[in-house]
Order: sequence, then structure tokens, then C-alpha cells
Amino acid sequence: MKNNLGSNIRNFRKNKGFTQEELAGMLGVTPQAVSRWESEAGLPDISMVVPIARALNVTTDMLLGYNAADKDDYLVETVRNKVEDMYDISDTGGSALKRTEYLAGEVSRNPMNFDINLLYVQQVAGLSYYIDMEGLLSDNPERANDILEDGIKKGVNIIRYSDCRKLVEKAHCALAWIYIHRKDFENAREHINVLPSLNMTSIRELLYSELMFFEHGFEEMKDNFTATNKMLCAILLRQFKCMLENYAYWGKTDEALRNLEWCRKVIEAYSTIPEYTTDDMKHFWKKYYYNLVIAYDKAGEKEKANEICEEYLKTISTQNEYSKEEYESIAKEFRERIYQL
Repeated sequence: MKNNLGSNIRNFRKNKGFTQEELAGMLGVTPQAVSRWESEAGLPDISMVVPIARALNVTTDMLLGYNAADKDDYLVETVRNKVEDMYDISDTGGSALKRTEYLAGEVSRNPMNFDINLLYVQQVAGLSYYIDMEGLLSDNPERANDILEDGIKKGVNIIRYSDCRKLVEKAHCALAWIYIHRKDFENAREHINVLPSLNMTSIRELLYSELMFFEHGFEEMKDNFTATNKMLCAILLRQFKCMLENYAYWGKTDEALRNLEWCRKVIEAYSTIPEYTTDDMKHFWKKYYYNLVIAYDKAGEKEKANEICEEYLKTISTQNEYSKEEYESIAKEFRERIYQL
């Protein structure tokens, strides 16, 4: 965060939902004074810094913009690791709710840390699946609605006030999922429509590759190819994950197996140049074999499904790609057919 007192006052005020008049009333000053602070036409007297911070429920360091980037990065990583540790495969919906509640607390403590806000909004989006598809909180619909509404509010704040394009796009994506699971398809479509599209064939990555060639030559261009191909790999993995799951659960057996096999061949071809792939590759293979098991289960071929399940588990146990705890979680997921987001 920049050391910019005026814009910090404005951003914290908007995050709290206060008008300039309301903040002025709490501080005993005129609305015009607040307006001058926020436009930086004039700054508050030093004696007002603590009262302003208290009114906005932030520290004076946060108000003055002294949160160092490395401190923020460490905080985000700590929060992210805490969220991962809270996952419980024996109660996926319940652990999703616990993670959401934990992140809500972190957001209240770090209202202008958009990375933490995004983690929260994404977690609410994940929770919306359990609310919609598995009836989580069906005995308390008001609480479920309050959580989803708060996630939407925080997502909108990211879109309005963050200057990071990637965070904004991820917020749009998360909000689309929340609206989908609320059956509010019109709002979902509005957030989807502002995201980058494959229809936009004149993408900047292509032009950057050509720019690198004309500016620095083929060797620099090759580095840009590698970076772009890694991004394409990430897109493919997300697309194929969606295909794997939906064909396995909803497609006819022959079309499900045909499409799963096609995904497998494409990713195997991609993997022939490892530097073009991403760290999510092993997650793809886990999803591929899991959904292959589901497809055979759905077709009534339980013996074939169990055979594929045990062969996959044997393979990953010898490759040592997963820790003992991760392996045990995956084995439970496969053998008990537990769906994971």
C-alpha cells in the first residue's frame, strides 16, 4: 500500500460503508474537511490521525500506509497455509464453512488487504457449492444467505478499488460461481462477460512474442514462448478439469470415456516438453483417474473402477510425489468416492 493518507482514508471509509458526512460526524469535523483530506487538497492535523484510525477500525500504520509489501506477502502466505491446514476430507462441507469463518475474521483485521479479501471471496464461492449442491446450512438459510451476501460485497469491493487486474479478474470469477449457485444466472453472466475470452485472438501474449523478436531476437522470443505456453497449459488444465468432471458424472459412458481419453492424450503430448507445463499437472492426473473411476462406477462396472483406483494409488505411492498425509487423503477420496472441489 502506498504512503498516501488521503486515498487511504477514502478507501477505508468506503470499505466500512461510511459516507463522508457519517465519518465527519464521528470525528466532529465538517464533511468538507473529509472531502479535502481524501482529495489531498489538505491533510488532517496530526492530532486527528488516531481518531480517524479508530473511527475506521484500522491501525495508524495501516492508515498512513506503512504496511510493507514483504510483511503483507508473509501475512497472505501465512493465512493461505492456515486455510489449507483446515481442510478435512472426512467433512468437506463442514471444513469449507470453518475456512470461510476463519477468513472472514482475517478480512475484518485486514480490510484493505485485497489478497486476503480475495481468498475469502474464493472460499465463499467454494462454500456456495456445498450450500447449493449438498444442502449445507439448509437448517439455517439466513446464515447461508448472509455469508453469500458478504462474499459478494467483498468481491465487489475488490473489483471497485483494487488496481491489480489479476485480483479483479479472479474476483469476477468467484462472484460468477456464487451467483451460479444462487441460481441468479443474469448476474453470473454479467461477471463472466467481463473476463478475458478465447474469442479475443489478438491477445497481448502473441504480440509480446513478436515484440521480443523484433526488439531482442529469437533467443528472447523463446523465453516468452515458454512463459506463454505455461499459461496455456494452466488454461487447458482448468478446461479439462471441467470436462472430466461433467462427462464422468453426466455423460453417457461411451462419450465420457472418449472425452476423458482425448484429454489424457492432449496432456500427455503437452508433457513431452516439461518446461511448458505447470505444477498443477499432478493434480490433473489425480482428477483424470478419479473421474475415470466415476465413469466406470456410473456404468455399473464396479470391478473395473476399483481396479483403476488401486492401480493409480499404487503408482503414486511409488512415485513419492505426495506426502504420507496427502496420499492417505487421496486414497480416502478415491476409495470412498468423496468429491473434492
